[in-house]
Amino acid sequence: MKYAAIMFDVVESRKYQDRYLVQDMLIRCVDYLNDCYGEEIEKDVVSSAGDEFQGLFKNLESAFLYIRKLQLLIYPVKVRCGIGYGEIKYNIEKWASSAIDGEAYYLARDAIREIGSRRGNSICFNTGSQYDKYLNLFCESDMRTKSWQSQIACLIELIADLMMPIVQKKEEKMFYEELFGIRLSLIEKEKWNRVSTRYKDTAILNINTELLFEMQNVFSTKGERKKLFYYDEFWARGMSTDIAQIMNTTRQNIDRYISLGKIKESRTMDKYIYELLGEKTWQIY
Repeated sequence: MKYAAIMFDVVESRKYQDRYLVQDMLIRCVDYLNDCYGEEIEKDVVSSAGDEFQGLFKNLESAFLYIRKLQLLIYPVKVRCGIGYGEIKYNIEKWASSAIDGEAYYLARDAIREIGSRRGNSICFNTGSQYDKYLNLFCESDMRTKSWQSQIACLIELIADLMMPIVQKKEEKMFYEELFGIRLSLIEKEKWNRVSTRYKDTAILNINTELLFEMQNVFSTKGERKKLFYYDEFWARGMSTDIAQIMNTTRQNIDRYISLGKIKESRTMDKYIYELLGEKTWQIY
């Protein structure tokens, strides 16, 4: 049986002034996502050495959703991730992921080495399929789009993901209340209140988590796309207005961040990478 192994580490971890805060946020988010994706995880994601982590998933789609959500949660911290798809040598229930060996892990390790020293968020697949290069091209394009996002644009994408997720998961309001506090503290300590000169968002917008969770999954009933040969934008009418209420600002301001951060494009690419990974193409190799 084949599994999807993930290996990831923090990009340029030594540059952080408060490495404890970074590690604390990372471990909190990993533990939270292990619970959220428990049914799809064969072996929990755990630390294998310092800021290096690995885990084992039952399929490629869940592995991708996990690392994608982690990247959204831990901004401004960035991670690079290799995902391998193959068999494992043994599957002993009480053993952690860091104790397991096999093809899936070898492929994941080769994938993360291929990423090398790239500074931004990166995801590289190594499944043994002849189509890996096309999949990785899509991922590279997706990551480049996200790399231009400011802190507020990234928050908007995270909020949109709660309101209209690719796959619904049970989320916890208390976790997000704590997470937003940690993120704001980290951003302030590291003085990263903008990504480039294109963004002037030096102020942090207030997030109404109570309202956010009232609206959670409110757009999840959006119908299936009708155009089978052409992509459908992964966005819903009215989302900008609701996000503006949650972030205590105007719809026009939110629309500006959505446009500059290419949030609609980013979410649409994520959705179609997820769907592509579910095709039988990857199961035959």
